[in-house]
Amino acid sequence: MKWLASGRRTGSVGADSESVSVSAADPKSVSEPASGPAAAVPPARQERPHPSAPPELDYNGRKHRRAMEDATLRDMARRIPAALGQTARLAWSVDRRMVITILACQLLSGIGTAVMLAAVAKAMQHLFGTADARAALSAASPALVLAGLAMATGSGAWIMADWATRRLNPQVASAADMTIVDLHMRAELSAYDQEGFKDRSQAAEIGALRAVDLADDAKTLTNGFVQLVSAASVLAVLHPLLVGVLLLSVLPRGLGGVIAARIDYRVHDRTISARNVRGMMRWWLTTSELADELRANTMRGYLYFWYRTMCDRVEGKELEGAGPYLRITAVAAALSGIFTLGMWASLAALVLSGHMVLAIAGTAIVASQTAGRALNSIIRYGAVMFHHGLYLGDYHDFLAEVRTMTTRRGAATVRAPRTIRLDEVEFSYSNKAAPALHNLSLTLKRGEVVALVGENGAGKSTLVRLLTGLTLATSGGVYWDGTDLATADAESVWQHVGLVPQNNGHWPLAARENITLGQPREFGDEQVWKAAEQVGMAGVIRDLPDELETLLARSVWGGQELSGGQWQRLACARALYRKPGLLILDEPTSEMDARGEHMIFRTLRDIAQDRITVVVTHRLDNVKMADRIIVLDEGRIREEGTFEELVHRDGSLLGELYALSQDR
Repeated sequence: MKWLASGRRTGSVGADSESVSVSAADPKSVSEPASGPAAAVPPARQERPHPSAPPELDYNGRKHRRAMEDATLRDMARRIPAALGQTARLAWSVDRRMVITILACQLLSGIGTAVMLAAVAKAMQHLFGTADARAALSAASPALVLAGLAMATGSGAWIMADWATRRLNPQVASAADMTIVDLHMRAELSAYDQEGFKDRSQAAEIGALRAVDLADDAKTLTNGFVQLVSAASVLAVLHPLLVGVLLLSVLPRGLGGVIAARIDYRVHDRTISARNVRGMMRWWLTTSELADELRANTMRGYLYFWYRTMCDRVEGKELEGAGPYLRITAVAAALSGIFTLGMWASLAALVLSGHMVLAIAGTAIVASQTAGRALNSIIRYGAVMFHHGLYLGDYHDFLAEVRTMTTRRGAATVRAPRTIRLDEVEFSYSNKAAPALHNLSLTLKRGEVVALVGENGAGKSTLVRLLTGLTLATSGGVYWDGTDLATADAESVWQHVGLVPQNNGHWPLAARENITLGQPREFGDEQVWKAAEQVGMAGVIRDLPDELETLLARSVWGGQELSGGQWQRLACARALYRKPGLLILDEPTSEMDARGEHMIFRTLRDIAQDRITVVVTHRLDNVKMADRIIVLDEGRIREEGTFEELVHRDGSLLGELYALSQDR
């Protein structure tokens, strides 16, 4: 994101620095206007500096920046059919019956319009063909009835198409969303490390979000084309010259619509960064999670000023676009009016010269109004579908990319490991020049508790990923009881892993599901309570309103929240419930009190004989309970042994780190 500082301030915040009299330390100065004698500001306050305005925001990294302004009409015409085709394929994949219904209704609506216009022409011939009104109306009645039936049929077809679209839209949105979520969850972790992956993912997310309105916008756009073709076809049959006259009457309105759409887009483009950041800030200002900090540190005054400034900037740019929009719309309407008058004059001349009967001229006017409405829909929704096409392209490109990155390894099935062996393993991240792990060999055995120690960036998290098969070594091999994980089915490996990461999920689920997540409940709640008891969470859960049924999400009505340490205990319970062959805990007690920390490590010792246990920690007092300590330094094993062996060894990194921890 490019942050552009600017001394200019827009909107009601003030046009220059003298007009801003807001103090970050005085909330009242933000929202309450001064008046009367009380408006006098004490000298102490006058000396306080004014809060600086937030910087102008302009994100220049968007792939489709200025897409609408830079696109020619030819570009738009080429992109729109592609977007319609992508939408149709996506819709066809989720509900073919509704797609067929929409297409049939569109066709029926167009036929209804054509029949209505032809019937109107027939009726007008009778109405203007004789001076006897009664006889004329009688002769025109069949045609008028047919026109009414055609209109009713067209309206009914539109209602049915709208019904089908409302059924189709949520299915399309869900399918697009579920596909992208599923592929994210199945992608190799190395995919996330690739340069630009997050940006491409966000672009694809926009495409998935656009799917909410895809079917509806496509339906309206295609209906506009159908109605325009129907009206033009009838006019061509009545008199070929009328098609040209029709184009002259609707062309200014169409070009005006394109220009107006570009003005709308320009306003949207210039404010998107400010609106995005403002939206994030709005959440921060209103969430209870930051309410303590906001109040206790007297942030309210400045933050409200900041938020109001951003609102004024967005509002100012939107108001700037109102004038050009009005002028373009007025000019287009004026030109359209002039050409419409010219069309009427042309029709009058044709009638007076005897080249056209009055009935056909009247029908031409009705048809031109129908075509005008259709063209408005085409212009408006054509611009929308143009944008859809851009982001749908991102969506499909990203899906194709991620499908090549999903976890596909071998077919070998593994059991809970008795031994894990790393043989001259190296691992390099795609965006890093130096390897994260260098020529590392290591053996872990069932029944032992191993502590991984090292400074930040030493390679501990990378080693954890390799041990669990979350990523594969760049070179060398990781073997579970002789089976290379590169040849094993990844899901069969993960069935025997229990991982407590540094950042564990606070899942908005019931307490029971937060423990059993991903595992079947084969023995009722007995094992759930046992896992909770092992980590000291049983009493906490019993105190919840609905015990195991309690929703752990305070933001939802009826939900409850846990403390940071309690969430960590719950994550440990989740790993223990799995009864894994490989148990890895990465900083599992960083937010726990001393009692909770002691209980976790005591439990690890009690259950160690049935599994390989690896603990990653910076709290070096905890490593005393390990059978073996492995000290990593810049991706290499620098030393290993028991705590007593290493802490007293000359030149020991563990000894140095431990001494520093005791001096705090």
